[in-house]
Amino acid sequence: MKTFITLPVLFLNGILVLLLSACTPTVGHFTPTVAQNPNNTMFYIYRPAASNPGLMKPLRYDYPDVLVDGKSIGVLKYNEYLVSELTPGPHTVTVTGLTTASEGWAERDIERSIPMDQGKQVFMKLQVEYDVDHMPLDQLGAKYIINLQPVDGEDAIYEIRNTTPASK
Repeated sequence: MKTFITLPVLFLNGILVLLLSACTPTVGHFTPTVAQNPNNTMFYIYRPAASNPGLMKPLRYDYPDVLVDGKSIGVLKYNEYLVSELTPGPHTVTVTGLTTASEGWAERDIERSIPMDQGKQVFMKLQVEYDVDHMPLDQLGAKYIINLQPVDGEDAIYEIRNTTPASK
């Protein structure tokens, strides 16, 4: 009889160990892309994993198209980053769901003007989180907090290293 009690306990402990090891964060490595023209700027936009607890992550399978000066540089999926070489000077970055390249992104466009200095690296983060303060349990439907913000390069490298390059 002891064998029957011990086997389920061992089995459950094994499952618990597997689940906990699956939740262990992995630390990646990020190597910045070198500009082909040393006068140009390398622009990075990344979408890190959401910090909301639980298995469901906000807009995980929905992604916007990223436009720089009206031209697409690619779609920004969950936990990925895009990189583009830009000439010095001001540029407009738009995150949109209004192109055929985007998938399921129904949120309003976000547009930011960012100055580009020659020979620099510029980082922007698209942060997508559940707005749990405005999601009462008695109402259906998710609410989101979506921000597009510049990030200091020293801070960005610690976040972007846990994302993967977007496939083009």
